[in-house]
Amino acid sequence: MSYNQIFEGLSERAQHLLQKEEGSDMDFKRSVSSFKSDDLVAFANSETGGTLMLGIDEATDERGRQYGKIVGCKIDDEAKMTILNRANSCIPPIDVEIYVENDGDIPFYRVEIPSGKNKPYCTSGGTYKIRDDGQNRTLDPTLLLELFLQQENNTFSNRFQSVTTQLDTLLKVTHNLVHHHRKDLEKEMKKIKQKVLNISEEAKGATKISMDASRYSEENHKLLLELVAEVKALKNKKQA
Repeated sequence: MSYNQIFEGLSERAQHLLQKEEGSDMDFKRSVSSFKSDDLVAFANSETGGTLMLGIDEATDERGRQYGKIVGCKIDDEAKMTILNRANSCIPPIDVEIYVENDGDIPFYRVEIPSGKNKPYCTSGGTYKIRDDGQNRTLDPTLLLELFLQQENNTFSNRFQSVTTQLDTLLKVTHNLVHHHRKDLEKEMKKIKQKVLNISEEAKGATKISMDASRYSEENHKLLLELVAEVKALKNKKQA
């Protein structure tokens, strides 16, 4: 609910509406007390919403065309609370925007009722209405059921969209974590690979050392055998 603005004169919207006939999106009321919760419910249940012009009479020009004649109404807290209380008494409560328009020193209310997000709406007495061709008509069971199903579908769609959004966020977070850890794993794999290469090089070096040591050992053993043979030959020579 909002009490939006007080115009010093007539807004462009008010001027436009005053030149129109009452219809599916607009209704004239002579006073605040002359409109009912039915009027709010009827506009809220419609596809486009509508406007109540309070303090306006329906008149006819010389060509027989209808228009809105400003008669004015009392502008005070009591009148404003009457509008808001009737909107709040609807089930569910209806959001309205209240504007004060002025034609010279004659003020009146312009009440904007948007198409409701929580259709269907009814009065506190359980009456379901919809605006149609300038009239408030009772919702027939078929259309009433259609509005209920549409609301349930909207509720499901909103929940599904919310869950889908949460899942998408979770997937993005998971993807970022995996991507981040993948980089860490790649770094660790590179370190491990380098360590394996280092160990391999060390093993190759150790193998070479081992082979050299084995070769030196064989050569020394051969020299030792030759030395032993020469010593024996010398002993045999002396004994002869």
